[in-house]
Amino acid sequence: MSDVARAAGVSAATVSRALRGEPGVSEATRRYVTEVAKRMRYAIARDASSLAGGRKYAVAVLTADVGRGDLLAGAEGALRAAGYDVLLYVLRDAAAREKFFEELPPLGRRVDGVLALSVTLTDDEVDAIGSLDLPLVAVRDDDLREALRLAAGHVLELGHRDVALVLPEDVDESYDELLVAEGLSVRPEWTLWSSSTVAGGEQVVDVLLDGDRLPTAVVCGSGQVALGVFLRLRRDGRDVPGDVSIVSLDGPDLVSAVGITAVEGAWRERGEHAVGQLLAGLRGETDDRTPPSVHLVVRESTARVNPGEPSATIG
Repeated sequence: MSDVARAAGVSAATVSRALRGEPGVSEATRRYVTEVAKRMRYAIARDASSLAGGRKYAVAVLTADVGRGDLLAGAEGALRAAGYDVLLYVLRDAAAREKFFEELPPLGRRVDGVLALSVTLTDDEVDAIGSLDLPLVAVRDDDLREALRLAAGHVLELGHRDVALVLPEDVDESYDELLVAEGLSVRPEWTLWSSSTVAGGEQVVDVLLDGDRLPTAVVCGSGQVALGVFLRLRRDGRDVPGDVSIVSLDGPDLVSAVGITAVEGAWRERGEHAVGQLLAGLRGETDDRTPPSVHLVVRESTARVNPGEPSATIG
């Protein structure tokens, strides 16, 4: 520790407080000391520090969507950089969720806090975690509406009016009202639900092809679904974006690789930001920084509709 203190130009006590996440150190100093320690391959003896201060130096990370890899990677990287182990729990379905909360009580003896990523907890579930006296920080999908507004504005600007909306399975249909409010035409059969998979996106197109005509644009709730829509339309001989434009409400690497327009949310930075909030809470401090906002990245999957051009007919 003294070597790290000399290299960073601070006292050994400051190094100790910074690496243990204790109060009394500015965030800038904490980051600097952590980086110096990382370069010098120094790690605190967490077993000893746990005995001294009651810390476990572990955080439970809950997620329902491991497909949002940047969010998870950002959180995991920030936790490990701060010296915390990660206990990952994937609450993919109702059974996994029920099992986790049935076995919840021992968690309080294993972790210092809980991070919920892309999983919406019920009030009862939040209370259950709170009963263990564990701090909880959640990165919710509340920005789905903002992402949808950006997507709607983009397709409107390109002249689209007939738009299909593909929602995640656990999202209610009220989101199609947002598109209607923006001036888009959403037929009932064009509001669809899908698993967040490529296969789900392909099945969406099968449903659309059963109709009398195709929408001129499809807005997809996830990048995997958007990729499935793209591949299935191409397999049917449809031109993207000539016949149908595609917009994704998130932007994983595969989406950018094939050129799909996407609303991107700086998810890695959001994961890091959530960890900053959690660790600040453990230190008895407040992290007042605002999370990164979503933004639209326009790629080759969207194009302007010629005025008066009808939707592509089926057949």
